[in-house]
Amino acid sequence: MLKKLFNLFFFLLVVEALLAQQDYSTCAGNVAISPNNTYQLKFKGKLGKDKSGIQSYCNLPVSSNNLVWLQFHPPHSGRMSLALNTSGDSIIVFIFETNVTDDCGAISSKKANLVTCENRSAQDTLNPIYKCSADKNYYIALYVNKGKTPLIDLKLNYTPLTSEGTVLKDSLLLNLAYSKELPVYGIHFRDELTGFPVIAKLSIVASSLIDGTYRGSDILVNNQRKLKASLRIDSEGYYSKDIFEHPIPSTTHHDTILLAPITHGAITKLDDIYFAGGLAIILEESMPRLKRLKDFLLLNPSISIEVQGHVNDEGGNSLSSQRLSKKRAKRIVDYLISCGIEPERLSAVGYGNTKPIFPKPESEEQKEANRRVEVKIK
Repeated sequence: MLKKLFNLFFFLLVVEALLAQQDYSTCAGNVAISPNNTYQLKFKGKLGKDKSGIQSYCNLPVSSNNLVWLQFHPPHSGRMSLALNTSGDSIIVFIFETNVTDDCGAISSKKANLVTCENRSAQDTLNPIYKCSADKNYYIALYVNKGKTPLIDLKLNYTPLTSEGTVLKDSLLLNLAYSKELPVYGIHFRDELTGFPVIAKLSIVASSLIDGTYRGSDILVNNQRKLKASLRIDSEGYYSKDIFEHPIPSTTHHDTILLAPITHGAITKLDDIYFAGGLAIILEESMPRLKRLKDFLLLNPSISIEVQGHVNDEGGNSLSSQRLSKKRAKRIVDYLISCGIEPERLSAVGYGNTKPIFPKPESEEQKEANRRVEVKIK
């Protein structure tokens, strides 16, 4: 992603995930949720008969297919809980455990393990905690009475644990400080939300003494010179980050860099994307940023994006503005496809001048801010 995407802070903790095109009322159309992120979904008000087979697992009443299906595969064994918030409707919660190689058929064929079957009211504030295993899949079915279409805010709280039951810290020390007598520069990567270590790939360009590509959550090198470094940081499941002109002193010093977990629904601007005036032709100086966007998508194959084009049209929002913004967004999508990104992971939308940052721009800087490309994580 581009600079502001790399430096994105999670001021958006509530994420809209209204996947209108996806029928998540069926197990096959489940929403694969990320842990410790908030989602908002809406029941579709289904009236038909449920054919998933969940009624056979417990005696709580399920009279229709008015369901929301979720799926979670924990990266480590640990514990999880499901926090729900609705406008007052009572919800029946099913959690099923299947082998990692199984699909929804394990539920309908009664081969899944029922972790819980419980009735949650809007007044419930306690969220039961369940064990989860890295070699299992977890399917969650939420049910409200047929015909009802309430919004639901949900969050899967997840904590990875070691075999001894302590909180897992996913750390990897790379100690390249060959001399204890020389100054040591340390760089440490941490999850912005939890503070836990994050194993990341670091590419550093500053001096032939420390230039290179490293992998770890904690990296130590000897350094005796005052430097200005360019850092490129990538870790699966996290937004990439680029830092330019990063100061490194000649004395022993440690930096902690926070990485933001990917949030579905977040929108951010793509900086340093340039087009020929009035045309959908990408200029060469845009290539470094587009290549970083391509790298981000290759590193995170489960992520899809929507490229959104905006223009500054002082005469209002004309049809030509809409077309130009859509063509520019499509050019970026075409570039990503040419780099090997699957077309089904990409879409392009042109907003013309319908969403200006400055409705009445008073300077060239404000006009330039209105001319932008943004990316939405789907």
